[in-house]
Amino acid sequence: MKIDRDRIQAHRGASGLFPENTLLAFRAAQKAGVASIETDLSLLADGALAIFHDAALGRTVAGSTAISELKTDEMARLDAGSWRGAAHAGAPVPLMRDILDWQETTDLAFNWEMKIHGDEQERAAAALAGHLTGRDLTRSLVSSFDAGFLNEIMSIFPALPRALICDELPADWERIGRDLDLTAFHLHHVVVTGALVQAVHDAGYMVRVYTVNEQADMTRMIETGVDVIITDYPERWL
Repeated sequence: MKIDRDRIQAHRGASGLFPENTLLAFRAAQKAGVASIETDLSLLADGALAIFHDAALGRTVAGSTAISELKTDEMARLDAGSWRGAAHAGAPVPLMRDILDWQETTDLAFNWEMKIHGDEQERAAAALAGHLTGRDLTRSLVSSFDAGFLNEIMSIFPALPRALICDELPADWERIGRDLDLTAFHLHHVVVTGALVQAVHDAGYMVRVYTVNEQADMTRMIETGVDVIITDYPERWL
């Protein structure tokens, strides 16, 4: 099955084959032909934003320190590639500012998923607004599971498109969509049906689904009419 590039979004880059959330994975996704990449943002102690998923080191980077306790210079010394094999050893944890500069050399759009690792919604929103001020917002959107953060970023940087991530579509999703002035809902693919997609579309929102890696699931998502499919393996479908 070959799918239009605008409907495939690389999850943390081409993370099925490369260390997630690294420039290696992003360049592989670009080479595969994607139009957009989903990646994670975590707030550091000095207000910088790192391309990092977890609340603490330990899964993809050695250590156990909380991400909110680390500063930029400390992140720069970490190895985010070795866990995927010696061939990727030494791949750094990127900063958002570096990926934004790289983005400007490409035609790629980014879905910046803000991870909130505590009571940091206001500081995270301020940091994100600072990073994106002056950038081309037509190639960026922010998504988050945290509605409080989305409310904060809406208040201080309303021009940035917003999407709420949900394991399941909330019963009051239409009210949430209006209150947060969302452009989309990002849903776990297992809960998505054609009727759900139609209802969300009728209300004026896009539907993106995560994380779709198997043929049967991909076929079903195409049939439901979702707008974008987020996958670890963009090269399989493009």
